[in-house]
Order: sequence, then C-alpha cells, then structure tokens
Amino acid sequence: MHSAKRLSPFLLSLLICTSAGAATYVVPSDEVLIGKANAIVVARALHSRVEETKEGGIETVTVFAVEERLKGDRSIESGFSVRVPGGVIEEDGKPVRAKVVYGAPQFVEGERVLLFTSKGRGDDHYVTDFGLGFFGFATDDLGNRVVIRAATEIHGWDLDGKPHREPRRHADRFLTFIRDHASFRPAAQDYTIEARELVSRSGSIEQTGRLRQVTLDCVGCTVTQYTMPSGNETSAGFRWKTFPVSWNRGSVAPNTTNSGNDAINAAFNAWKVGSSTNYQLSTFNANTEGIYQAPDTVNNVVFEKDMTGNGISVFSCVSGGVLGVAGVQSGVSDGTNTVNGETFFRTTEADVSMNQGLGACLPAANDSFNSGLTHEVGHTFGFRHADKSRDNAQACTAMTNYDCATSAIMTAFVTSGLNGVLAAWDQRAVAALYPSVALAAPTGVVATAATGTSVSISWNAVSGASTYEVHRSAANNAASFTVITACSSAATSCTDSTAAAGSAYLYKVRAGTTGTFSVPDLATTVIFTDPTLTATVSTIRAVHFTELRTAVDAVRTLAALGAGVYTDPTLDSTVTVKRLHVIDLRTALDAARSALTLSAASYTDPTITANVTTIQKAHIDDLRNAVK
Repeated sequence: MHSAKRLSPFLLSLLICTSAGAATYVVPSDEVLIGKANAIVVARALHSRVEETKEGGIETVTVFAVEERLKGDRSIESGFSVRVPGGVIEEDGKPVRAKVVYGAPQFVEGERVLLFTSKGRGDDHYVTDFGLGFFGFATDDLGNRVVIRAATEIHGWDLDGKPHREPRRHADRFLTFIRDHASFRPAAQDYTIEARELVSRSGSIEQTGRLRQVTLDCVGCTVTQYTMPSGNETSAGFRWKTFPVSWNRGSVAPNTTNSGNDAINAAFNAWKVGSSTNYQLSTFNANTEGIYQAPDTVNNVVFEKDMTGNGISVFSCVSGGVLGVAGVQSGVSDGTNTVNGETFFRTTEADVSMNQGLGACLPAANDSFNSGLTHEVGHTFGFRHADKSRDNAQACTAMTNYDCATSAIMTAFVTSGLNGVLAAWDQRAVAALYPSVALAAPTGVVATAATGTSVSISWNAVSGASTYEVHRSAANNAASFTVITACSSAATSCTDSTAAAGSAYLYKVRAGTTGTFSVPDLATTVIFTDPTLTATVSTIRAVHFTELRTAVDAVRTLAALGAGVYTDPTLDSTVTVKRLHVIDLRTALDAARSALTLSAASYTDPTITANVTTIQKAHIDDLRNAVK
C-alpha cells in the first residue's frame, strides 16, 4: 500500500486560534439519503487547499476525480470539489488562525470513496448532512467488498427512537441499489450482510470493534485524554479557564417551554458538577450566528438554524437528519491554562446550533432533543466521546489508559433514555478537566427574623464564587442541616420563607456546592412588641420579658436544653420588672449559646448589681440582638 496523506484540516500545537465542534443525528434511511443528495459518486481525493469564506469562516476544499457517477448532473464526471468546515490559515508559513470542526469528514489522498454530496452556496459541494454521506471501501475476512460509513460523528438515533447502529453494506449490491433507486427503477434491498472482521480498509474509515463495558475509573489516565484534540490524538485539548461563562439564546425554540430557555438551562445545570463549571444563560438577543460562521465574541445557542448552505438538510420528523452541530468556536494559546501539569488551549468562544425543522418534532422527540442538546453542550466544554479515541477515529478501548464507557451523554451513540442527565463517565470527565476549586468560607453571615415565619440572610461575596448555598438547622437539632432551595443562587442575600413561628435556627452559607461553610449565625422567629425602644421615652414592660423568654427557650430547644429557670415564672402587668428577670434571661441564653458553640453575647453592664444598676432599654436590646 502507498503511504496515505491526510487532506483534512490538521491543527498544529503552536496554533494561535482554534475551533472544534461536533454533530448529532437522527439517522435517515438509505433511500432518504439518496433522495437528499444532489450527486452520488465513486471518486478519489486528489489534493486540497484551505480558504477563508466571505463570512470570515474557514473551509478546506478537496478536489476529487470521479470514477463513476451514480446520481447527478453529467458535468460532475469531469471532477468536482467538496468543501468541509475547518482548516488552518497560514501567513509566512506559520499558522495564524484556524477552525477545526470535530467529526468533519476527513479525506485521504488517492483513496477510493463513495460520496453523497449536496449543493451549498452557488455550485459548491458539501458532504450531505455533514458526515452521513461519506463512505469508504473495505474487505472482510470472507473476501466480501463492503462499504462502511467513514464519518466519525454518526451518533444519535434511528427514526424509531432507538440508538442508531450502522449496518454492514455489501459494496457491489449497495452501489446497484443506489443506481436503481436514483433512476427510479425497482431497487433490491439485499445489500445488508453480517458484520465480519475487516482485513483491509480505507484510511478514511474509523477503526471498528466491539466495545467492552467499562465501569471503573481509569488507572493512569491523563486529564487531556478526556478532551477533543486540537489536531491529532496527542495534541492539546480545549478548556475554559474561568467561570461563569455567559451565553445568549439567539432564537426561539418552537414547541418548548419558555422559548427554549428551560432546555438550555437544563443542559447547563446538568454539567454543573462540583463548584468548577458554570454556564449562565444571560441574554436573549436575536443572533443566528453558529459554529459555521466566524467568531463574534458571543457564546450562542441558536434554534431552527438554517444550515442548508453548508450541505445540511432541514430536519424532518419523518426522515430525520442532523439534530445539531456545536463545539469550540475559538481558542487561544495560554501557557497558564493548566491542570495536573498539562496545558490546554483556552476556550474563548463556543456555539451550539440546533437544526431548522427540529421544533416541529417536539415535544414528541424531547428525549432525543434534550440528550442531543446536553451532548452538544458537553463538546463546548471540550469533552471527547466516551467510547472513542480523542480524534474519534477508533474505539476508546483500543487506547492505553483511557477512561471508557458505553453508556453516557458523551458516547458517540448518545445513550437512549438519559433525557439529558449525566452518567458516571460524564461526571468523571468534568472532575478531571475542571477540578473543584476550594472556595473560601463566606464572611459576615447575618440571619435575622423578618416575620414570624421568615428569616433574612445576608453574607459577603467570595472571590471566584458564582453561586452559593444556604443551609438551615432543624429547630430542635443543631447538628441536622438541610439546603434552603430558594436561597441557592448567585445572590449574596435571600429570605427563608419556610421557617416555623417561635423557633430558633442556625444558618450557614458556602460558595458553590463544595466550598467551606461559614461560621453559623442564629435567628429566632419571635417578633418583639415595640421593636424599637427609645431611651427616656419607652417604658420597659412585662411583655418585653415574656417575648424574650419565648425566644431564649427556643434557642435552648435548639441546643437540646430544657426551658430556662425564671424568677416570677408568670409575668403580667401586675408584676414589676426586676434586675433578676434580666439576670435569669442572660443565664439561660448564655448556656444555650455556649452549647451551640456560638460566641458569647455582648451585654451592657455585664454585672448587674442590686440597688445599683437600673434596668435600661440597652439591657433589652442586648438580649434581643443575641437571639435575633
């Protein structure tokens, strides 16, 4: 065999600007694919060149010599060119800008292929539906000549909703079927044969083989092995350096709730593993720019994206097609973007484009839609396929020390039934590429009863934190905490509206879901009569002490102590307020705060002396502040 030269886009490790992407399919039947294609040929790739498009994108143009025309205008017999998204723009022999779309067809010089092509802009040809229309030739161990879909991105579903599995096609019978079907003659569907071991294959065809089920973490795996490559298998991957990352919804998703916002947020939230990853849907500005267009500094999710100019047919609920295309739109070299001693290109922009026509199939196709969207969002984080090598050219299990899985959001054939929920491999990938950062404990936490059944909590922002969690103790168990769901957000204050009246709670806050907890603060849902006392004006009354006893006893309940011991257990308007009443409250409260390991309360006149100290408004305020 001759030495094969790959003509597809190839990214050097010294690249200044890079891009990568991927696609998801509902795979149409062969008859539908034949009908979609403007031309079908058996041809050989001759040479290629890289061009910058009018829109500022990058495409690789490959020239083909035609061996046989199976469908299309006769003019194609003299040869034609196929455009593929991606390539490297060079100046003075050095790469200055590039775009690599993960899973785009890769042609090998001199090799014989079967191509289905569609017209794009003008007379330009593109592989029909991104990678569905690209087949290579091979021979199995029984001597059968076969054609195998060479595209590396056939992940998705069949029209019945089941995960797609490629059939093995007998080459001669399949070509006969194409000729007959394209010519509207009776066509025999007798070309599917048993999948046998291949003894020879085109260099364009991915290496195939049965995948073993892997459930254990990989031993000796590097962080880079979880990522899409910037070039070949061993080149640098992509990752965001800092979060949060803001996104825009560029168009409305038909037949979805909140114009597609809920689906986007569900996909974003699925990838929030630990405290390190955080996508935020921040804006809703009209924007149809996607992965095929030039970078525009906007991380954009666009629904009903017209990609017919790039050879991708409008999605059909009946015949299927491309669900979406997404990936890293641009990245820059950054020697400081490292994890575990490995350096990554710093992602600066990403895009997700969901195909035109898909909305008409919703909500019936919600499982496929949600998992497909979450899968594509995963590629924007930089992740490869869980069951493939980094360059997507062979089975993951063929690689040494790779973490592999056959059931995950990021498997090449997206696992049916996940409905957008991450599996174990997806979570391991996040933990490896985006390890949780140890965030400092929030300071200045203050919890104060706002009403008899609500508590206001505030705290100081933590550097590097994008979200916070507020935890509240049980009213009778200071060691038992639960998350206050309404208080888990990016804000630095919130209101807990689920508190019970006459109860005391401890509140603590942390950044993210793994940050260090703050020092807890106490709040008691007792609302005091005359909340503001004025010196020389307000009269100290028995009710003020009755309410304080209720509050102090609530704190003692929280501390697992009994009710306090009080002089004059029953206070009414006939009882004169005494110094002993203040001392009893201080004694009962100090014991409770000590048991809860809270700081000691601060008192005006720490020592109250009989016949010397006069009961003042400050003594009441001190006790109120100590229970809040």
